[in-house]
Amino acid sequence: MKKRLLTILCIVAMVMLAGCGKAGNDAAAEVDIKNTSVAPEENQSEEGEEVEALEESTKDPSVDVDLTSLSSTMVYSEVFNMMMEPVAYEGQTVKMDGNCAIYTDEETGNTYYACVVQDATQCCSQGLEFLLDESQYEASDYPVEGDPIVIKGTFATYEENGGTYITIKDSVLE
Repeated sequence: MKKRLLTILCIVAMVMLAGCGKAGNDAAAEVDIKNTSVAPEENQSEEGEEVEALEESTKDPSVDVDLTSLSSTMVYSEVFNMMMEPVAYEGQTVKMDGNCAIYTDEETGNTYYACVVQDATQCCSQGLEFLLDESQYEASDYPVEGDPIVIKGTFATYEENGGTYITIKDSVLE
């Protein structure tokens, strides 16, 4: 009796396993059919066109480097590139958003303003100094420490105390 029961259980188990395997194969075949119904090149070009259309709709055409349309990881990377290769960005119009940071040099008394961005994990930050356009703004128009800001201006470098520094000059607040 035990042998008979064991044999029946084995047969039932095999039928169940065979039945599940066939349904899984049909589902995989359906997926393959769906994926091959459109040629891979067409599928990729449609996705690429959608991404390009989205980027074009969010990009500001009046700037060369629009950091406001990039993800936080890409912004952080691009700012890092600007700091490492400033000559490549010299004279380009840059737009970025971040938080205002203020530093006053105790020795010289100079105050520096920067637009600071964070990486995706919010653990690291980098910033670019900015100078507001003197023809449009007064010293009292500068933002307060920590304020969220959007600036647009011209990427430039300058020499001070024997060092080369980066700034976004003639900036406007947006």
